[in-house]
Amino acid sequence: MLRPPKRIDVTLDSSGRPQIVRLDRHFDHVSVVEEWRVSERWLANPIDRAYMKVVGPTWIILIFHDLLSGDWFLERIFD
Repeated sequence: MLRPPKRIDVTLDSSGRPQIVRLDRHFDHVSVVEEWRVSERWLANPIDRAYMKVVGPTWIILIFHDLLSGDWFLERIFD
């Protein structure tokens, strides 16, 4: 897990799902294999995130879309 999560660039398809993820200098096409939402508004710093496990050409990662800021983040790289 990355702490803190790393901000990444994500290009969406026409339905609003991640299609291309930029990791470092590489742009890779991805497929979403699992997704869920976490929303906690009672915290001092509320969160509202859409998590997605995505598969690239040679890796599987966990990313999330911070629905409050609009930014995308890399949370975990699976090995």
